[in-house]
Amino acid sequence: MPTLFIRLLAPAQHDEDGYRLPNEWLIVEDDGSTRATGLTDFRGLGELLDPETEWLKNPANVVLLVPGEHILAVSCDVPGRSTGQIRRALPFVVEEFLATDIEGMHLAAGSIRRGESVRCNLIDKELLQGWLDCLVELQLAAGSMASEAELLPCEADQVSVLFDGDSVVVKTLANSATIDRPNLALALGSINAAQVRLLNGRLTDIEAGQLDGDVEVIDGDGERVDSTLAYSAARWSAHPDHINMLQGVYAAKKPQNTHWLQWRSVAALAAAWLLVGFLSIAAQGIWASLRADTLEQASEDLYRDIFPTERRITNVRRQMSGKLRIGGTGSGDLGFSEYLSALAGVVDRNVVVSSLNFTQARGELAADLVLRSYQELERLKESLDQRGVTVVITSAEQQEAGVRARIRLGG
Repeated sequence: MPTLFIRLLAPAQHDEDGYRLPNEWLIVEDDGSTRATGLTDFRGLGELLDPETEWLKNPANVVLLVPGEHILAVSCDVPGRSTGQIRRALPFVVEEFLATDIEGMHLAAGSIRRGESVRCNLIDKELLQGWLDCLVELQLAAGSMASEAELLPCEADQVSVLFDGDSVVVKTLANSATIDRPNLALALGSINAAQVRLLNGRLTDIEAGQLDGDVEVIDGDGERVDSTLAYSAARWSAHPDHINMLQGVYAAKKPQNTHWLQWRSVAALAAAWLLVGFLSIAAQGIWASLRADTLEQASEDLYRDIFPTERRITNVRRQMSGKLRIGGTGSGDLGFSEYLSALAGVVDRNVVVSSLNFTQARGELAADLVLRSYQELERLKESLDQRGVTVVITSAEQQEAGVRARIRLGG
């Protein structure tokens, strides 16, 4: 995709009509060719760029270049046993190079390694925030910001000089500065370097005459370009070892994945259905657990009613199965389970079963019942007779609660 380079020529100023921001812009294609370039202001930049253009929506395609005069570049040694300790101590070390409070400066650091000097760029926070506010007004987001001076080539024991109209950018490995052209000779004389590398211009005879005779001047005619912006843009792609000033709270947000945006609603709906399914399964599990507890208690109560003499109940199902395995006698009489099934089929909720007692030797099931009347007792006997069960009423007595009767099945 193309890359938009914006060279910020002055601080942003806000007024009633918007912002004032003189700038130079350049659009470079993927193959390095220039699509368009120009010098404009804030309003002109807004008319030129369409924020809805697809490639402008990606912050990685927008680069801000800042003249070196607005940035303090330093290189310092920071003590620390880890990169984290070095990063935390860095502001305190850098503050020694400042004439102002470190709290008002934004510090951007290069790569941090133990035992190596750390390169840092510092810029006034208000100045930086003003530029970023302009981009917000233009509906743009920059992914990188770099100092022009940092993009200049420079080697050890060498000073690079980039001519830019009435000003000059001077850079060494450790420091950089933007100075007026009349002060160039004085600046070069104060820098102890074996080589002076000239970019996009030449020294005058007076400037060359003030250099030490042992200093080698490398003429950079082969690196001449139309403008400082074009030169910086070319260096940007060829030497990506610059410090990105947009770090920390100023770092650009990563663009959202369009494919993910398309499927986000589907994923949200699927997640909602999964949650509903999970809650439904959990509710069913809770209900089943409560139901199981209720049935278990009911089973135990029924077992105690059937076997009132049983003292210890540990496992109702196993103990009931053991009781039911007790069959009838060898003479063909019915067993306990058959008698119990027959009795359960003829009694209703108005009949109270006080006790049951099965005698395996005689094949008899004795039951103590409380009924509402003698007629009901007769109907119960007839119903059992119809089922093929012999019933003998051994006793029947009218009491306040009803007719208490004792019957014997089988025998």
